[in-house]
Amino acid sequence: MNIRELAQRPGPFASLYIDAEHDTEDAEQQRALRWRALAERLTDAGASDRMVELLGAAVTGSEPEPGRAGRVLIADSDAVLVDRRLPRPIQPEIVRVSPLPYLLPLIEHETAEVPHAVAVVDKVGSELYGVDDNGEVVGETIEGSGHPIHKVRHGGGWSHRSMQRRVEETVRRNADDIAAELKRLTERVRARIVVLAGDVTARAEVRRALGFTRARVVELESGGRAAGTDTGELDAEVRDLVAAEAEELRAETVARFDKARGRDDGPAVAGLSATMSALLAANTENLLINAATLGDRTVRLDPQPLRDPAALGALSDTSAHCRADEALPVGVLVRGGTITPVDAGVAPSEGVGALLRYT
Repeated sequence: MNIRELAQRPGPFASLYIDAEHDTEDAEQQRALRWRALAERLTDAGASDRMVELLGAAVTGSEPEPGRAGRVLIADSDAVLVDRRLPRPIQPEIVRVSPLPYLLPLIEHETAEVPHAVAVVDKVGSELYGVDDNGEVVGETIEGSGHPIHKVRHGGGWSHRSMQRRVEETVRRNADDIAAELKRLTERVRARIVVLAGDVTARAEVRRALGFTRARVVELESGGRAAGTDTGELDAEVRDLVAAEAEELRAETVARFDKARGRDDGPAVAGLSATMSALLAANTENLLINAATLGDRTVRLDPQPLRDPAALGALSDTSAHCRADEALPVGVLVRGGTITPVDAGVAPSEGVGALLRYT
């Protein structure tokens, strides 16, 4: 389940951000001890027996993984709705039970990447995959048709030259097919960056056939489709490119916010009260938020109308107190806005601000 769907579900929720189990000799014993402690914390926080049962089955029923990693699990009384691995543990671990899901650390992880597409190509075909803005992976393999695929040596008269032209035509035709599928995949995931790797000649042909695309296209020397090819170097380079693109997008958003705040009538607000008012008026295009600066601040509202894009959910004396770091992300996601976690050094007043849809 993606986070926009999760934001619209009724609560309450149990949200866990924990250190994933390590693949050690005493992994089973350590897992049992850790789960006992987590179960006690969940019960103390108000989790139902069913929530504890569901989360316990998920935590103790999966295989431990090597190395340091994090894990996020979010459940209601019906099911575990989110169970994802994170590249780094969340420290300190987070255990919450509340009317709204706690999504901010998961959003911080997801926005550390941008939608992207990767094509590893050779003269025969390609392996393609894309990652959308929900972190969902779409992949496929394309095998070209037609032979031969290797150029013959120079010389040999007309028959050899004709054979060479057929080789070049086959490579071009395969590249056209790959480029067409890559363009469709790029548009499907709304990629900001497209990575081409593999055979240098095939890369050049695919790049030519790809033509114009709004995404930035980068060619890498690492990676290949041959059996036994180590994908580690390519994976690391793709991660670096995607992280750099995400940081650039974050910087662009901060710059837009600063420029808008610098005008008297600019389409931006800062501070918890102004940001919450913009949210309830369905006027938030992009929420800028820093969890540490926002801290434990609360807002007073009914969590149920917050999930209704048509409801203003006006604050009142009868409304419940909700944590702002839960209410703001849920409200923005339900109303179709985006969220940009920012560093404390550039965070707006009280850790939150918004770029507005209209003034």
